[in-house]
Amino acid sequence: MGVGRCSEGLLDLTFLLKLVSNLGYVGALIAGLLGSSSLFISFFPSYIVIALLGATLNPLIVGLLGGVGAGVGQFLHYYIGLGGRYLMPERWKGRLDAWRKKLDKYGVFLIFAFAATPLTPDDVIWIPLGAMRYPKWKALMAAVSGKVVLNLIYAHVGYFGLGYLTEFFM
Repeated sequence: MGVGRCSEGLLDLTFLLKLVSNLGYVGALIAGLLGSSSLFISFFPSYIVIALLGATLNPLIVGLLGGVGAGVGQFLHYYIGLGGRYLMPERWKGRLDAWRKKLDKYGVFLIFAFAATPLTPDDVIWIPLGAMRYPKWKALMAAVSGKVVLNLIYAHVGYFGLGYLTEFFM
């Protein structure tokens, strides 16, 4: 019946697990990349794919690869901000440069906190980071670290929660 195949009116979890596990570890990297590269509204539920992959594969590797993909996916937003800088009035650029000096002290922690929590759209900080030309390597390291933490949680939720899901759906 396809991706949304149902069994007796309920979601067929074994079919979904087989489908996702065929993606393998590369699927975790791609899921992280797709989930983080969309602007403002996520069109791809990477956390579901990461949790399902964590249930069927090694959750440590799944979380690491998903986090790397998600951290790299954030850089699309950085470059949108960097390109947008050239369209800004000069007085705004001066304000952004002043904010960048303030972020030199705590920017890495701010980026990490946004990346490690699922509650905030990261685009809110990435576009301004690009516009203020925040150092790419600092931003990338903080983003990847935060996304790895978040994706490790997702993968381990899948790993430890699979038993509960199978009882519920089967």
